[in-house]
Amino acid sequence: MKIIHWNISKKSHPMYALRKYEDELFHHMKELKHEWDIERIRRKEGKILGSTVFFWLFYKGKRADIVHATSQTVAPAIFFRRPKRFIVTVHDMAPLVYPSEIRDLSMKIQFQLTPKALKKADRIIAISEFTKRELIRLVGIEEEKISVVYQGVDHDKYKPMDKTICKKRFGLNPEKKHILVVSSNLEHKRMDIARKVFNTVREVRENIEMIKAGYGELLEGDDIVSMGWITEDEMPALFNAADVYLHTSEYEGFGLPILEAMACGTPVVVSDQASIPEVVGDYGNMVDLSADTCVDEFVEKILKNIDKGEDKNAIEQSKKFSWEKTARETINVYSELA
Repeated sequence: MKIIHWNISKKSHPMYALRKYEDELFHHMKELKHEWDIERIRRKEGKILGSTVFFWLFYKGKRADIVHATSQTVAPAIFFRRPKRFIVTVHDMAPLVYPSEIRDLSMKIQFQLTPKALKKADRIIAISEFTKRELIRLVGIEEEKISVVYQGVDHDKYKPMDKTICKKRFGLNPEKKHILVVSSNLEHKRMDIARKVFNTVREVRENIEMIKAGYGELLEGDDIVSMGWITEDEMPALFNAADVYLHTSEYEGFGLPILEAMACGTPVVVSDQASIPEVVGDYGNMVDLSADTCVDEFVEKILKNIDKGEDKNAIEQSKKFSWEKTARETINVYSELA
C-alpha cells in the first residue's frame, strides 16, 4: 500500500508538539510496516513558498492509496489535489473557540477553509475524545467518521533522572523547590491563573521558584525564571528539575507536556478541562477551573506534592501512552479505510 503524509512542519523547524507527532508517527510506521511504501511531503523552506496557505498548491498524492494530512491546517490542500482516500489528523479547534488568538491573515484563511476541508475527508483522526466532541460540535462532522488516536511519549527519553544534577544543569539552586510551567501565553492557557497560584504559594512557602518555558514566550515576575525556548534534548532534564508540573489551561487538544512530565516521574497538578482528564486518568491531582476556589485548590495540591519526589503513580499512568501505540492505531485506521 502506498501512503503519503502531508506534513505541516519543515525540516528546519525546531522540535515542537506537532512536529514531534509527525516525526514519531512516520518513523514508527516505517518500522512497523516494512511492506508499505510510506513517504512524507514537508513544507518548503522560505517564508512565501513555505507558507501554509501557499504550500497547499504543492502537496501531491495522485499515486497514493491513502493520503494523510497530519494537521488540520493542511486539509484545505484537498481543494487543489483530490487523493483516492483522504485522512486528516485534528489536534485541536482552539482558533474557532478563541478567534481573538488568530493573529495574522494566513491563520485567518486557514481556519476559514479548514472546517469545509474536514468535511471532505474520508476519515478524521482526533487526538482525544474531547477533540472528537469539538469536531462534532463546531464543524458538524459525523461521529462515525472520527477515530480517536492518542499522542504518545518516548519512554527511553522521558524518564526519571537525578533531580539535583538536572537543577544544576539549568543553573537552578538545588536547595529550592521549582514549579514548572511549559506553555505559550495564549488566552486559553490561563497564565493569569498560573501567576496567581504561584504568588499565593510564595506567601505560604519560602524558597520556591516558578520556571516558565515554551514557545519563546516569557512570564515576568518575582522568583519567575523565564527560560523561553528549550530544545527537545533538554526537555527531559527540565521536567526532572521540577518538583511539580503545573498546567492551568482551559482548552487542550491533548496536553503532551503533562504526559511527558508524568513519564519523568514529576508530580503534575492540572486543570480538569478539555482533554486533560484523558491524559491524567485516575492519577488525579486535577482542579475544577470553573470553581471560585480554584487558585486555593491548585495551591493546596502543589504544597501536598512538592516534596514527594519521584511520583511512581504518574509514571504508571504515562505507560498507557507510547508513540508505537499511536502508530499501530493509526495503521488500523488506514487498514479499515483501505
